[in-house]
Formats: sequence, C-alpha cells, structure tokens
Amino acid sequence: MRNGYKVFDADSHVIYPADLWQTYLDPKFRDRVSRRSPAGLDTYNPVTVDGRWTQHDTSLYGQFQKAIRWTPEDMVDQYGDIVMKGFTGDRVAAAHAVDGIDLAVIYGPEYDLWVEGIDPELQAAMVRAYNRWGQEMRESSGGRVLTSGPIPLGDVSRAVEEIQFAHDELGIRSFWARPGYINFRNLGDRYYDPIYELLQDLDCAFATHEFMGLRGQTEGADRFTTFTEWHTAVHTHEAMNASLSMITQGVFERFPRLRCAYMEAGCGWLPSWLHRIDEHLEMAGAVECPDLTMTATEYFKRNCWVTTEC
Repeated sequence: MRNGYKVFDADSHVIYPADLWQTYLDPKFRDRVSRRSPAGLDTYNPVTVDGRWTQHDTSLYGQFQKAIRWTPEDMVDQYGDIVMKGFTGDRVAAAHAVDGIDLAVIYGPEYDLWVEGIDPELQAAMVRAYNRWGQEMRESSGGRVLTSGPIPLGDVSRAVEEIQFAHDELGIRSFWARPGYINFRNLGDRYYDPIYELLQDLDCAFATHEFMGLRGQTEGADRFTTFTEWHTAVHTHEAMNASLSMITQGVFERFPRLRCAYMEAGCGWLPSWLHRIDEHLEMAGAVECPDLTMTATEYFKRNCWVTTEC
C-alpha cells in the first residue's frame, strides 16, 4: 500500500532463471532448447530453439542492452543482490514491498516460445514449463507475485488444453499472447475462437504484450535497426493492429464477456484510433463487417483496457 492506496503492478517483468527450460521443461524436449553465444561474443548466451536463436539479428549481440545501459553490470548496480541471487517469488515480493506494491503480474517469456515456425508441440510444452515456474513464483511470494500464462498460438487445440491445465492445476487466472501477425494470423481470426470462448467461460482475462527483438514478424523488424526506432514503434503499433483486428473481425461481438487488455502500448493513440475505426465502419462496415452491432468505441469501452505509465 502507498499513500493510502493499494497498488497493483499490472505489467511486471523479471529476469528468468538461466536454467528455466532445463529445470521445468518435460525431459523429452530439453535437448531442443539450449543456449549458444553468437560468434565473437562470449559474455551473452541467448536461447536457441531447435538450433535457431529466438532473437532477431539486430538484438542478438546485446547492442540494445548497451544503448539503454541494461547490461548485467548495470542491472547489478541498479537492483543489487536480487540480480545475483535470482528473482524468486519471495525476493520479488520483498522488493515490491519497498515501493508499496501489493500485487504484481509478470509477463513473459519475451522470445523463446514465440520464434517464427516453432513446432506447436514444443511450444505447448514450453508454455507448460513456464507456467510451472509461475506457480512456484506465486507460492513462494505468498500470492503477491503472479504470472500471466502465455498462450501457444501455434495449435488452438493445444492452446485450449494448456489454458485449462494452467487454470485448474496451477491456479493461473490471466493469459496473454503477442499481438503480432503470428503464423500469418491476426488475433481476430476465427481460428482463435475456442481460446476466447474458454477464457470467457473461465472468467479469465486476456492480454496482449509486445516485446522488441523477436526473430519473427513484428512491426518495425523490416526497417529499424536501433532501439530508439524499433522499441518506439513496435509496442504501440502492434496493439493498434490487434485491437483493430479483434474489433472488426467480431471477437467482442461473439464473446461479449471477454476482458482484454493491451499492455505496454501507452494510451494516447486510443481516441484517434477508435474514431478512425468508427469512421471506416460507417463507410464500409455494412459490407465488410456485417455482424457487428456496436461501434468500435462501444466495444472497447465494454471489453477492453489499456495501460499507461507514470
């Protein structure tokens, strides 16, 4: 609590254990996820999946970390012992208590299970491994540090299975996916309807969260090579695209009780974006989106949230 208010950190991040996959991943998959240093660099060991790095070439060598002073040495200087000892649930909760944070939800992993072309079976196994780690974070923090469960979009049947398992067996109550053009599908695609239906039935929140630097299709990856450019564009633009797709392709019409948040994308874009969608629905919606019964603004007001930072 701070200044008389309870504080909820709705979008938290930690440094994951280096042995996350080797510890929590089903043994039959462990040899497919490893770490390997890029040529000429022996201080950075990014993850590989089936032999491929999960980070884009422009971020693989850690130059973005240097640009924003986010090297391991910088982290130790800023956060002290928790970096050296590890971000366990009890340590994170204790650090949050210093700032008066009562509850936090962690989003991740940023890259590893989202690499373009990942085997859907492996992706689902990595989701379950991550969620097992998330259960330990919650338990060791006394319920003050939660994780949002990633959704393996590669196979909708596996996604439904993992959501149900995480909810029933691991106590996870919110789920997320990257907002981008994963597997050449927008989030409004009816292929994902079983996911939204289950989340609605379970009364679990859904969120999108973008991360810069994925080896895959993300906004700006084809044109930007600096942190300033790419990180400025990718979070907001992908949230805009996801909200457009989910509204116009009828997700909130079909699932009126689905709660959806677009994380780490800011909020200034929202009024003009909804106004623009409404204008285009007025012009072409009767032909292109005939099933919609509300304006984009009305859907968003009923079903959606954005975050801002202060």
